[in-house]
Amino acid sequence: MRIPPFFNRKGYQRFFAGLMLGIILGWVFFLMQYGLTVEHYVSTIKNQASHIADLKEQIAQWKDTYEKSNEENEKQLRVQKIKVYVTNNNTLRLPQLKVYEISESVQDQLENLLGEEIESVYKTRMLLYKAIENKGYEVDGESYKVIVTQLFLYTSLEVHVKIIPEG
Repeated sequence: MRIPPFFNRKGYQRFFAGLMLGIILGWVFFLMQYGLTVEHYVSTIKNQASHIADLKEQIAQWKDTYEKSNEENEKQLRVQKIKVYVTNNNTLRLPQLKVYEISESVQDQLENLLGEEIESVYKTRMLLYKAIENKGYEVDGESYKVIVTQLFLYTSLEVHVKIIPEG
C-alpha cells in the first residue's frame, strides 16, 4: 500500500496552506483578545487598589481625628450629678428618715464637686474617701460613721457607703 503524494496536487496544497493560515490567524486573534481582556482587568485591579489605598488613608485620618476628639472630650467631661447609696440599709435596720438624712449630709458634703472636671476629681479621690469617712454624722442625737465601699466616677458621681453607729 502506498501513501498518495499530496504535495503534487494544488487542491490539497491550498487546503493545508489555508488550514495553517487559519490556525495562525486564529492564534493571533486569540492572543489579541486575551491580551486586551487581561489589560482591562489589570487596569481595573490597579484602579481598585489605588482606591482602596485612598480609602484606608481616609479611614486612618478619620480614626486619628476621632481618637483626638474623644481624648479632648474626656478631658472636658465634668461631674453633673452626685448620688449617694447606702449599702447596708437592710442589715442596719435604721429608720428610712435617718438613712435619708445621713445620705443627704454626705451628698451636701460633696456638692462642691458639681461642675468639676472628672480628671481632677479622680486625682483627689483618696481625699474624698478620707473627707467622707472622717466626718461624724449626727442624727437625732445619735452619732454615725460612714465608710465608703465604692466610688464610681463619670458624669455622675456615685458613692456607695456603709453606715456604722458610733459608740
